[in-house]
Amino acid sequence: MLKLHFPRAVGAWLNRLTGPTDALDSTPADTVVHWPPTPARLLASAERQAHKCLAEALALEHPKGFLLAHVPLHKLLRVPAQHSYREWLSRTGLLTVDFALCDEHGYARAIVLMPVADDQPKQARKRERLLRVLAATELPVRPWDREWRGEPGERLRELLFTRPRGDGYFADTPHAH
Repeated sequence: MLKLHFPRAVGAWLNRLTGPTDALDSTPADTVVHWPPTPARLLASAERQAHKCLAEALALEHPKGFLLAHVPLHKLLRVPAQHSYREWLSRTGLLTVDFALCDEHGYARAIVLMPVADDQPKQARKRERLLRVLAATELPVRPWDREWRGEPGERLRELLFTRPRGDGYFADTPHAH
């Protein structure tokens, strides 16, 4: 047993002798020191343009609604508790929708997905899994179309929120679809 730990101990001792003497580097597990974080751009240019258009359409359908970007699927959907949630999460945990258009109560009312490049087969497979799960819901799912940038908000609202409005329709009630 001593033989197994001896090289590790010698290596640690040598690192202390030859390594940096800075107190911040003395803890090898310090994530902030070894990977200094900086702010990242959350939305690419096309996503920012889409966000602007979608926000306008959402304001017409749900004036007090929320437009959320990069929403993990497990935050968007509920699944029955009779099966293992952990297993479902392991299968879908890395899937995200690009935009979720929500009413004022936080319920998703429409999903918009940005296009996936043809040369990314892994992304295409993830998108197929995502679409399969979303198809089981009653949420309208639309791929983003660049031509929508010039559309008036009312027309875009009609494209995104496909459920017909009945008499006495009020969009911002929790039971409205």
